[in-house]
Amino acid sequence: MIHSSNTSSRSIFILALWSLLFTKCFTLEYLVRHYEAPINSLSYVWALSIAMAGVATAVYANIQAEVRTKLLKHPNFLVILTLALFIVILVVKSLLAKDGVSHSLALAATGLSIIQLLIHGKDLKPRSIGISISWFVAAVAILNTAQPLAFLVFAISICIISFLPRFAQFVALRRGKLDSQAS
Repeated sequence: MIHSSNTSSRSIFILALWSLLFTKCFTLEYLVRHYEAPINSLSYVWALSIAMAGVATAVYANIQAEVRTKLLKHPNFLVILTLALFIVILVVKSLLAKDGVSHSLALAATGLSIIQLLIHGKDLKPRSIGISISWFVAAVAILNTAQPLAFLVFAISICIISFLPRFAQFVALRRGKLDSQAS
């Protein structure tokens, strides 16, 4: 059986890696569009990365039934799931579009801001509010950038708002676990 701290550590690690993956994909999308590289980024960047990471996550996560049940019982689960699907549609739209990329990515960042608030519901903490505000600021920044640069701003936002804090949290949890084992 997986203990709560192991599940938390594992979830944080997986979320950090997915954030890093999306940072890479959006950065590469910017580079492909900025330098007009003759590469089909949907196939060679996005599909391959997400497929491989999806398989790795499924194998590594091994989420227990009680964890899945807890997630499904979240009061805002359907709203969060619907909003997440809307964000996916906006990102895919921005990948397929030649114009209006900034608008789609700005809406996606706004959706991430709203999801952050919905996930924590009544238990909002300053950290959650800060992350939500950060995504909203990122949305405004993305909206005010040119077409290919919007991908880079979104990638940097993912890295700063999502990857770095989760990676630091994971390292702190692992360090705390190692310190407690050494005692």
